Parts: sequence; structure tokens; C-alpha cells
Amino acid sequence: MTTPPDNPSTRPWTGRARETVFNQLRGHISGGVVLDLFAGVGTMGLESVSRGAKTVVLVEQDLKIYKLLEANIQTMSCGDQATPMQADALSSLPLLRIPRPLDVAFVDPPYKMMENEAMRARILDQVSRIEPLLDPNGFIVLRTPMNPKEVDHTIEMLSGPEIHKEGAKMWILYYGKNTQ
Repeated sequence: MTTPPDNPSTRPWTGRARETVFNQLRGHISGGVVLDLFAGVGTMGLESVSRGAKTVVLVEQDLKIYKLLEANIQTMSCGDQATPMQADALSSLPLLRIPRPLDVAFVDPPYKMMENEAMRARILDQVSRIEPLLDPNGFIVLRTPMNPKEVDHTIEMLSGPEIHKEGAKMWILYYGKNTQ
């Protein structure tokens, strides 16, 4: 997979963290519909394709990174399953374009956005807007550098977050549909 040299805007997933997430999502990826917001070069979305996802929409705004994402899709010859979209992950466009129901949504914003209170609120609002698109057994996976025990990441209409800590400053939060 092609990645940008020394780009501070990308935060690669460690192999261990990625494996942990996909183990947690076992049974939800294969044959499913996946949305990858803030996709970067496509690590999580393209891993979903390799694990049998039927449809993956990968959203990246930065043009240079988007070009690498397109190249990675071409290299993997998975254009039938993976659709790149150059757009703002916080806009309504990605949510309008994703097939329904959505099985898994990865939300992996730049850490600087999560560290900024106003931007974090916008991101959590976008996560809440994914809820109506989500399969009853689907998941939203949010990666954050903020300790959810110190900074609230609760989203009223979703259950969770279930919190998993990976590394020094990485929390992976899982949300699902509210069953109450």
C-alpha cells in the first residue's frame, strides 16, 4: 500500500490495533457495506475489502492523499468493491452516497480535530447522523487520542461507547444502535 512520506496529517494504524478492530468486527465485514470517513490512503476500508466487504466507500478530502488512495485501490484491483470519494467527511455527501443498511463505519479524524473541542463536537454530530443508516447489528468505530474517561464521547442516540485502549494515545470506541 502506498503511503505518503512523513505526512503529519496521516496516523497509520498499527498492525496490532488493526487486527484487534477486525477481530472485534468478525461477522460484520464479510458481505457487508462499510463507510471509511477520513480514509487517508485506505488502510481500514481496503482491509475491509480484503476481508470480504461487498461495498466500501472511502472518503478523503486532501487531494494528495486522495490520489494515493485511488492508486491503492487500483493496485489492489478492487474498484468494483471500493469507491473513493474526495469530499469533506463531515459533510452530508458521504452519508447520501453510502448504500443502506450500513454494517460498519470507520471514523478516524486527524487527532488535532479530536483535540479541538468545537471540531470534536462536529465529528460526534456526524457520527450521530450515521445512526439512521446503520444496520440494527452494525457498528461505528471512532479512533480518538482523547481519553473517553476524561472527555465525554457519548452520543445520545447510540449505545456505547465500548472503549478499547491501544497504545499511549489511542482509544478505539465502538458504538451501536440503541436497543432500548
